[in-house]
Amino acid sequence: MIMTQQQIALLVFLIIGGLGLIFLIVGVILALLQKRKIKLCQEMTHGVVVDYCYRGNGVIVPIVEYRVFGETYKKVRTFRGYLMKSWKRNGQPSVQVTKNDYLSISGGRMGQNDAQYMWPMGSNLSVYYNPLKPQMAYVEKVPERQSIVAIIFISLGVFLIVLSILIAYLISL
Repeated sequence: MIMTQQQIALLVFLIIGGLGLIFLIVGVILALLQKRKIKLCQEMTHGVVVDYCYRGNGVIVPIVEYRVFGETYKKVRTFRGYLMKSWKRNGQPSVQVTKNDYLSISGGRMGQNDAQYMWPMGSNLSVYYNPLKPQMAYVEKVPERQSIVAIIFISLGVFLIVLSILIAYLISL
């Protein structure tokens, strides 16, 4: 069976556009879930740094233990992303949290001493939690901006949909 140019254009549109639609839907779902979690996590308590979690690539983040209604919970501090710099400026700390909630690591990997300097064992950190589901929480900061993963999925989805329309149009000429 031989396909016409219009059938090929439609097939290309459906495959690439369909993939784009899947990425777009996943991105929107991720964005909506984060927005819902932010809306629900409005109660605040204080937690204590009890341990550290190794995230890979030389990233160490604190594990915070907090109590709500007599129950104890643990939560890992998450960041919007990680900025790895291979150089370090004099006078600048090797690890810092940026105003946009990125963990910035200068001079290679983050060591246990860096984590202990940033979040000393036993130190207090704010925990924002959902009173109906206290295990749903943010440590230290409620995100002010959209998740990078959601932005990437939405952008890639839109790009693939536009690309599929463009390719289908060019094939059908």
